[in-house]
Amino acid sequence: MSPSSTDTCGITAGSTITVEWHHNGDQGPVISASHKGPCMVYMAPLESNGEGNVWFKIFEDGYDSKSKKWCVDKLINNGGKLNVVIPKDIRPGGYLLRTEIMALHNARDVGGMQDYANCAQLQVAGSGSKTPKGVAIPGVYKADDPGILVNIYKKLSEYPIPGPSVYTGA
Repeated sequence: MSPSSTDTCGITAGSTITVEWHHNGDQGPVISASHKGPCMVYMAPLESNGEGNVWFKIFEDGYDSKSKKWCVDKLINNGGKLNVVIPKDIRPGGYLLRTEIMALHNARDVGGMQDYANCAQLQVAGSGSKTPKGVAIPGVYKADDPGILVNIYKKLSEYPIPGPSVYTGA
């Protein structure tokens, strides 16, 4: 979806959706290969308008020390596509979906992380009844959090993905 779209995507709780990233709309590169970093996906009830402690994380992928690949590397290799499972136990209704990439190529300095976020509107069908606890965006991250203030050019044995834990259901 484009940042200015007013379309709503109808989905079923528990299904897998594919979000797609491109630097310049539907064409061109996904993101610069130098922009290493994690990917996160959040949801919030539509009636909240995204305000307050309403955003719950449904997906995260950071750094794999064995393959030495970041989520951004995987995203580029997959043509900008990222598959995400919508929690099956959430209550049906309207939701905001926030996809986010953190580019860490300048993150060795406070304020150097570059955040690339986009939102879409979903209409979720299903029989769930849960409203997961959320966090506020903005507000969930601090400029000196360990996964935001980090030198990715040093050998990393692990990487702490910023933000709350992924909601895994009841």
